[in-house]
Amino acid sequence: MAKIAGVNGSVKYGTVTVANMVSWSISGLTTPVTSAPTAFGDTGVKVKEVAELPDGGQIEFNGNYDPNDTNGQRALTAICKAGTHITNLYLYANTSTFWRVASGGYIVVTKADAVTLPRNGYGTISFTGEVSSQAMEQVGTGS
Repeated sequence: MAKIAGVNGSVKYGTVTVANMVSWSISGLTTPVTSAPTAFGDTGVKVKEVAELPDGGQIEFNGNYDPNDTNGQRALTAICKAGTHITNLYLYANTSTFWRVASGGYIVVTKADAVTLPRNGYGTISFTGEVSSQAMEQVGTGS
């Protein structure tokens, strides 16, 4: 059984590695369903059908805060402020396996610069993005 550990993971915006990221997650694709209301006396099993287009879900990533990472952390904050659609954000598990938004889709960065500075530790930062029009897709299967 193949396994992939997160120890070699990273987040890239284009070709730039976003500094000091320590974890990332993808909520996954969901397809909303609906069922018709049943009338009094109806018997049988409720029928469910696809209600609308699938939802690409969310991506989240976080790590150690680096105010000098102008091409990574600072760039994603600027993208969030501008409301820009991006297609070149990559979530790496290792050097040969990553996830990206599928062709025709895009990511809207909805949370950036969420900084926590604990009294006795390193500052952390987190980001969230909404995946739109397509789902995330895996590229590669290496370890």
